[in-house]
Amino acid sequence: MLDWLPENVSVFGEGVDHLFSLIYYISVVIFFLVNAIYIAFIIRYRRKRKGDKAYHYHGNNLLEISWTALPFALFLFLAFYSDGIWEDIRYSEKTPNPDLVVEVMGQTYLWHFRYPGSDGIFGRRDRKFITTTNPFGVDPDDPNGRDDFTTINNMNIPVNKTVLVRLSSMDVIHSFFLPNMRVKQDAVPGQWVDVWFNSRKTGEFEIACAELCGSGHYLMRGVMTVQAQQNFDTWIDEQYSNVLASLAPPATSNE
Repeated sequence: MLDWLPENVSVFGEGVDHLFSLIYYISVVIFFLVNAIYIAFIIRYRRKRKGDKAYHYHGNNLLEISWTALPFALFLFLAFYSDGIWEDIRYSEKTPNPDLVVEVMGQTYLWHFRYPGSDGIFGRRDRKFITTTNPFGVDPDDPNGRDDFTTINNMNIPVNKTVLVRLSSMDVIHSFFLPNMRVKQDAVPGQWVDVWFNSRKTGEFEIACAELCGSGHYLMRGVMTVQAQQNFDTWIDEQYSNVLASLAPPATSNE
């Protein structure tokens, strides 16, 4: 394992780290081996004096087969080794039933997060309703969407719970990057992509965009707060209270 990787708090992060470390060490060995051979050939076959005739080399079948077969075998091994990890993370039939579903919308240079209301149902959305104040395009006439709430650059989740993120973008391609969760997924305009994770540790972790999306790309960062279920429930209740307060009709004076 590589000590300089971000702290892993994801339930599937160890498999990702093992694969990354394996590819890294294989690459290091190949790098030094190729450069050692390269330097040896420079020294061994350098021109020694004027008048030497060039040696015309017509190839070696054994070498040709070897440096074709060995990389093929290496890539085949990595393909089979990584397929199990990819299957656990990406195959839909392997995805655990989510405890929480959050919609995420990328926008230059913000991350919008949408949570369902107390009924647990998201309101209907359509791109024709998307505006700067309605980034998810929630249908204003759908009663299921009136108690939904959104946050900007701030995502709260409970610890040891499976979180399903439904991801899209308003404008250009962004990349939803959670280094500590070992999650990195492109957010594509007009498409919704599902990605899941489960944090084993509480704390605050970075949310970033890993796709160059414009001059303010470096600003597209947020914070993910992972907290105990009780604290998360308290936070959710506060958000519901704020939503209900905003929906309440204004008080009228009796004069």
